Amino acid sequence: MQVSLSISNSKTETKVQSNGKWKLLRNGLLFLATLILFDQLIGEMIHYLYFKQKAGPGAETTFTFTKMNEDAIILGSSRGRRNYNPNIIADSLKISCYNAGHDGQTIFYEQAIIRMALSRYTPQLVIIDLNPEEMYYKDIHYDRLNVLAPYYGDESEVRDIYLLKGIRDRNKSDGVVVYPSSEAAQNFWMTHGAMEEWSLPVNYEKVKMSSKIYRFNSSILDIMAGIYKNRKSESGFKPLKGVITEQKAQELIRENAELRNQEGKVVDNNKIQGLEEMLSNLTSKGTKVYVTMSPALAPFSMEPSYEAIINVCKRYNVPFKDYSQDMSYNHLSYFFDNHMNKDGANLFTSRLASDIKKTFFTPTVAVLK
Repeated sequence: MQVSLSISNSKTETKVQSNGKWKLLRNGLLFLATLILFDQLIGEMIHYLYFKQKAGPGAETTFTFTKMNEDAIILGSSRGRRNYNPNIIADSLKISCYNAGHDGQTIFYEQAIIRMALSRYTPQLVIIDLNPEEMYYKDIHYDRLNVLAPYYGDESEVRDIYLLKGIRDRNKSDGVVVYPSSEAAQNFWMTHGAMEEWSLPVNYEKVKMSSKIYRFNSSILDIMAGIYKNRKSESGFKPLKGVITEQKAQELIRENAELRNQEGKVVDNNKIQGLEEMLSNLTSKGTKVYVTMSPALAPFSMEPSYEAIINVCKRYNVPFKDYSQDMSYNHLSYFFDNHMNKDGANLFTSRLASDIKKTFFTPTVAVLK
């Protein structure tokens, strides 16, 4: 009798444990389903608000991606945004012009703009401002690809550019798997981060983008500001007012010299490929492309990234001009900081428009024989 009771208790305990495990599993699945539902619903709400912005960086990016249709486009980082007045280009060349420069961005953002533009229309002229320093590999440039995250679900053209954030200097691959970099493969023990590359061969950005909230991570305040604030620009141009002091200028010149003399800088192949794609696609469509380096406090010098830019331009027969070497702009009265002020930008853009007109828009005079 005692044996029978013992067996019965044992079965009851087993059943209770089984039920407990099932409840735990069930509750876990319910929690996961609730979390996914919450993520998708809240993400959709933020997505709706994001595209309701009237001003600010998000609204400007949305405009350039979906509505920009000007004949001429100016591209670049903050130097492109501050140093080029599109209205002067428009007046001089008799075509419409928009400045699509974006603070802190690099060739990746410009590559996305060109893809989106060409999916809708073919511009007549594209001016690309390049800073040699931006063409080196830097982690922060990949971090800034967050600017493309809100468009990941809507615009297929930007997805593989955004996913570079999870690949960086590693070898690309299709799907989620990312192979280790060439350095990690060839010299495992001497390559920083090689262990992580081999043990975690996954592009986690592709996994993370299944979350709709993640696409708008830390941007809700900017979104609300973009909805309620009304900040206007002059066809994308955001000029700076004021003149740099001699002391500040010397300080920035020293900082620029230190930056250019840093050791171990590597030209980023992803950026070179991005530039090649832009020039190839634009020139094949008949778009005139003009690559420039706008005036700077300290002239740019011949270095690996500078040479790489020149070589790509030659490959696609695209005019390249470095205005940082032009000493006629070597006056502090033309600068606000590392960027030109409005007076300097207007002067430079006027001369740039003249050079572009001579290069592309001067009619050929037939020679009578």
